[in-house]
Amino acid sequence: MTSTGTAEGSLLRHRDFRLFWTGDLVSQLGSEMTLFALPLVMVSTLHASGTQIGLLEALYTLPFFALPLFVGVWQERRDRRPVMIAADLARFALVVTVPVGAVLGRLSLAHVYLVAVLVGSLSVVYDIAAKSYLPRLVPPEQLGSANSKLTTDQAISATMGPGTGGWLAGLFGAASVLFLDSLSYLISAVALMRVRHREKVAEPPTAERNLRRELADGLRSVFGNPPVRAIALHAAIYNAGGSLINVAFLMHFIRDLDMGTFAFGMVTVIGGVGAICGAIGVPVLFNRIGYGPALLVALFFSTNAYFLLPAITGPDTAVFWSASIGFFFGFGGSAAGSVIAVTVRQKVTPPELHARMNATYRLMNFGTIPIGAVIAGVMVDTLGGRTTLWLAPIVLLASVLPVANRTIWNLRRL
Repeated sequence: MTSTGTAEGSLLRHRDFRLFWTGDLVSQLGSEMTLFALPLVMVSTLHASGTQIGLLEALYTLPFFALPLFVGVWQERRDRRPVMIAADLARFALVVTVPVGAVLGRLSLAHVYLVAVLVGSLSVVYDIAAKSYLPRLVPPEQLGSANSKLTTDQAISATMGPGTGGWLAGLFGAASVLFLDSLSYLISAVALMRVRHREKVAEPPTAERNLRRELADGLRSVFGNPPVRAIALHAAIYNAGGSLINVAFLMHFIRDLDMGTFAFGMVTVIGGVGAICGAIGVPVLFNRIGYGPALLVALFFSTNAYFLLPAITGPDTAVFWSASIGFFFGFGGSAAGSVIAVTVRQKVTPPELHARMNATYRLMNFGTIPIGAVIAGVMVDTLGGRTTLWLAPIVLLASVLPVANRTIWNLRRL
């Protein structure tokens, strides 16, 4: 079912899209603050090691590997909006237990690990629902613009989350950041409750299901579609390298260089500004040169920029700006690539397969993150954070290989 608004109408005048967009922004902000604050809680309050930080990220992202296929099949017969609301409310209830536990002096590694895996599971449910709901909410010709705005949400969240989190953590402690995070999920749920748009499910909920066939259709929607398959393979490799960077940079910047949580947050803020620029500017790029060439341009920045993270040593100011420039261009290229990737996937996949395609894609896209996070923690403890930061961009460069071919280059207009 398409949007109730006219195809010619501006997305900014589309009431339901504005609410959906606002809810997504607040929910993404909450997720960024969780990703920022949980490792800080473990380092600053629970004195965690690199291996324990790697295990935390692995637990948070493990559901992205274990759940997507089944979540995708389950969602095909359901209206996605109530699913997103329920996921937001449950994440609110879970995350708020961390600052409460800290205030009561009962916070433990096991508690943080449990919250991480449950919130990660609910994020899988929310994200697959959101990606599948959007093509039914807006007209097809506005899908690229809508995806750009949602990716901008992620960029703004990546900017505001760490910056606000670093400031609050410096004033009140890292656990306090998670209280605001929990409220963001509650606000997102309220925004989604006000959306009037309703979907029509493909089949009645009572229709007989063939789980094996539906899972196979979902797998074929990715592996049997050359552009989607190439992008999924790229994302799997890229996210493994991203895990190396996330863990190694946190430990090297805060533990080894003692730069502090505020400086760490500011570096990520600057990276978020780059992501906003990439997400907003990329529609102009792919409208001029096409989706495939634009993706390759984005990947040039999203891979090579991270060599700046370990390159500069010496005064704190030089280290700060080297890292900031690296994150600015790295985040910018990554955000631009994300807009292109999701738009291509949605346009070349039949609507009835969107949830299962998104689920299979997430299985590949995020399945390598927990593996990369565990490996990153071990590498940091054995080789050191700076050495790991030299190796991580090499993995990112390897991710270009699946998409550096004629299949992607020929994706000009869809």
